[in-house]
This record gives sequence, structure tokens and C-alpha cells, in this order.
Amino acid sequence: MNEKSITLIGLPGCGKSTIGDLLSKKLNYAFIDMDNYIEEEQGKTIIEIFKNGEDYFRTIETETCKVLGQKSKTIISSGGGVIKKAINIDLLKENSIVVFIDRPVENILSDIEVEKRPLLANGKEVLYKLYDERYELYKKYCDYKIPNVGTLDDVVDTIISTVM
Repeated sequence: MNEKSITLIGLPGCGKSTIGDLLSKKLNYAFIDMDNYIEEEQGKTIIEIFKNGEDYFRTIETETCKVLGQKSKTIISSGGGVIKKAINIDLLKENSIVVFIDRPVENILSDIEVEKRPLLANGKEVLYKLYDERYELYKKYCDYKIPNVGTLDDVVDTIISTVM
């Protein structure tokens, strides 16, 4: 493991950013939220970028994976759709262990802020559709699947004991 990064994948609202931030502090690693990174690099919000179409966004996301895939000792919170292109996972796995944060959809829907999620703007039922489309891809591409059903500290400790 030593210098490798840890990339968190999972549905929007599964806890990638929150868990990633806590994990980075506990391990003394850098933390990068991929969506925030893209916004800073592009000078636009994810919602603004999506106005040019999802394909346009996914191209930018792949370029971002090329950069972040070279990082060491970094916790990377990916966008929920990063698994839609296999090349993204290949790029991230160059120097990263991929951890799927598996949180039940019902738990996500109980506390998600839909207005901040461009793909969920058309209603919460979209999350069930995303689950159906993506769940098997998350399982396929992850090195480890960690359930997010307890406390955040429990999830962080489970990741550390599993990956390190």
C-alpha cells in the first residue's frame, strides 16, 4: 500500500466527500474532491459544465483522472459517474486503491440535497435509476466494497483496517 492513494467511488450522496475528508485527516493524506477539482480547473460549476452535455463533462472527468491517477498519498473522492468509462478506473488504479462506499439508497434519500446534484434535479427517483445503472459497475471496478451503514467513524476505521 505505502505511497498509493485511495479513491472512493459510489452513488451521489453515499458519503464519498465526507468520508474522504475524515479519512485524509486520520491518515495524514491530501484530500481531493474530484468535482471541486474540476470546478476549480474549469472555472465553472459542475451544473454549468453539464449544460454542454454529459459527454462533455465525462471528457473533462477523464482528463482529471489522468492527473489524479498519478497522485500519491491522496484520498480522492470521485464523482458518482466516474465508473461510466472504464478508462477512468484504469487511470485511477495506476496509483490508487479503489474503495466502493456502499450506502443504501433509502439512507441517501433521507439526507441528500438534491438541488446540488445535477443528475438528481429531476427528482429523487433518479437515484434508484442510477443505482440500477451503476451498482454492478461499482462492484466490478472496486478493490474493496465498504458498507456505509454505521457511523462515519466506523466507515473510516473499516476502510483503514481493510486497505492499509
